Amino acid sequence: MRVLIVTFFLLIITQNFGQSLKMSSLTTDFNKKGNIEGVVFDGENENEPLIFAQVLVKETNTTATTDVDGSFRLKLKPGKYSLKFSFIGYNSIEINNVKISSNSSLKLYQVLNALKPKTSISEGNLISKAK
Repeated sequence: MRVLIVTFFLLIITQNFGQSLKMSSLTTDFNKKGNIEGVVFDGENENEPLIFAQVLVKETNTTATTDVDGSFRLKLKPGKYSLKFSFIGYNSIEINNVKISSNSSLKLYQVLNALKPKTSISEGNLISKAK
């Protein structure tokens, strides 16, 4: 009977004062993602929001498209990433070493400017080449 009582008390003591390690707590911290959110602006049109611009995360090949208000949102695992902002007819901009932490939100505001023509075509050149 004494053995049964001692075993019972040892069981109660280990349950109340023992350390418990839950594997789910280790994996949930690893799987928590961070957010990148921001707005892309049109540098050629008084910094109006740029609709349908692309935001590419190079390491994961994940893209986001800006909304009507120029905003975008990406959920990424913690780490360092390179982001590329692009729009047809505009200069692309790449930002390197963007650090994402778990359960954090990073805000980015980017302005894109239109491409400038590198060559000019004049009527005089077109007429002389046609002959």
